[in-house]
Amino acid sequence: MTISKTTAGSAPELAYEWLKNTIVTLPRDKEMFLSEAQVAAASGTSRTPVREALLRLEAEGFIRRVPHKGAYIPALSDSDVEEVMQARRVVEEWSVTEVAPNPGLIPNRLRTLVESQEADTDPVDFIGHDLEFHTTIIRAAGNNLMHEFYRSLRDRQMRMGVRIVMADDHRKEQVLIEHRAIVDAIAACDTQAAVRAVREHLDTTLRSMKQPNL
Repeated sequence: MTISKTTAGSAPELAYEWLKNTIVTLPRDKEMFLSEAQVAAASGTSRTPVREALLRLEAEGFIRRVPHKGAYIPALSDSDVEEVMQARRVVEEWSVTEVAPNPGLIPNRLRTLVESQEADTDPVDFIGHDLEFHTTIIRAAGNNLMHEFYRSLRDRQMRMGVRIVMADDHRKEQVLIEHRAIVDAIAACDTQAAVRAVREHLDTTLRSMKQPNL
């Protein structure tokens, strides 16, 4: 993907977004090295904004920067995936126990997101709506620390999830079914059912992520 160069002020963001897209669409079991020159050419920027983008991505934990050379994007192991999913379970199960007893308008917002997800043809958009679905529940639970922690997992989840949707149409359909089950349980103010639906969704997601060649 080549991004057109615009203003100098946006150049670091252009380089950052190009790199981010490259990272999240890379199969999680693959590694890659990108030189500063490659990123600059592909993103339509110069090396200086590329270095700024690399510093930002290194701070976020997505690359290992090689000064004045480029970036190493490591593979994500099954252990990495399991750790992210364990963290998600803690945050998401707690969140639905807070939201389900008095959900207010949250079910309506979640159903709108599921409808948007169903219409998505681009895997990145699909996973983006997936993350917003879960984030909506976590945000509604009212714990800012939980919310910020979940946001810190976002791009790792993007990389893990995009490849599944690209490779497995059935999983996309199953995600929609599982999301609707979560919404229905929350709308019914059924905390136990909501926790169960979240747990089943995360369990099937983990199994999908650990499939070979995804």
